Amino acid sequence: MAAKSCGLKTVFTEHSLFGYNCSTGNHLNKIIKWSFRDLDAAICVSHACKDNFVLRAKVNPLKAFTIPNAVDSQKFTPNPSIREEEILKSGNPDQINIVFISRLQYRKGIDLLLAIIPKVLAQFQNVNFIIGGDGCGMVHLQALVEKYNLHGRVELLGGLPHDKVRDVLCRGHIFLNTSLTESFCIAILEAACCGLLVVTTDVGGVPEVLPPHMAYLAHPDEKSILRQIRNAVNNVKTTKTDNFYNEVASIYSWRQVAERTERVYDYAMAKPVPNVMSRVKTTFAWGPVVGLFALFYTIIEGLVMMLTDVFLPEQDIDIVRSFDQTEYNIDPLSFGNHQLIVNP
Repeated sequence: MAAKSCGLKTVFTEHSLFGYNCSTGNHLNKIIKWSFRDLDAAICVSHACKDNFVLRAKVNPLKAFTIPNAVDSQKFTPNPSIREEEILKSGNPDQINIVFISRLQYRKGIDLLLAIIPKVLAQFQNVNFIIGGDGCGMVHLQALVEKYNLHGRVELLGGLPHDKVRDVLCRGHIFLNTSLTESFCIAILEAACCGLLVVTTDVGGVPEVLPPHMAYLAHPDEKSILRQIRNAVNNVKTTKTDNFYNEVASIYSWRQVAERTERVYDYAMAKPVPNVMSRVKTTFAWGPVVGLFALFYTIIEGLVMMLTDVFLPEQDIDIVRSFDQTEYNIDPLSFGNHQLIVNP
């Protein structure tokens, strides 16, 4: 809102999903609706995220664009030798490691994880769990390991720095995601990039992320997840995961995401900046209470901006110059390293 008073264009990026069946969500949705009334464009990370945002914020769907997250394909690369070392250490050529890396909290499905671990390990003697992450669920996992004497089959790594995630992923065959809500889920992208077969709940925008041959989708309940883990364990040795990296890296490259994002910003820059009167008229559609409050807020905000201009004139502010694309050559081979070569 303040950006519009300054004559700036506004682009918002949405990564979250919020519901409508709780008081917190309802109050937050009202604030969002008011804050984004003058929005020029919005970027959402999935179609589910876009639908949720348009309904909550009452934004024109034509202003919302779906652009997924990108994966760092230079960092998350497969390394079969790490997995082979794990098998040699165990002495069991049929060993299968299921990797779970996430915050250990309710919305990430920690209750589902606690319920399925004993049943999976009881059914498959060649399956082990490698769990990375920290949170309130850690104490329950430790209690589970003690209760069922799973010290040799469940490895609790605790919190992981991001530069160690790839090495842990490469130890596994299957990646498990039990989230109860996700707008996108970058974790399953990184796992597939490292050559892991994915078992994940089909919540939010997750079904949009990976093609069917890379992921087994389950409903967020114990029976469905157990069934898909069973399918993944039975098929993982015969599934060709060697090409997962190339497929994911080509679909979710930073170049594609950057080009699509640039087009959204070009769209926003081409839109006219609404004047004060048009913004005031917009507030009347909000009803007699909220609309009146928004009207007073808009007027006060305008007066504050006028007062600010007196003490800090516009000509005294350093303005970011426009980016002249003809001044730079961008080498496609070095695009990932963000190297700009200035023309002489």
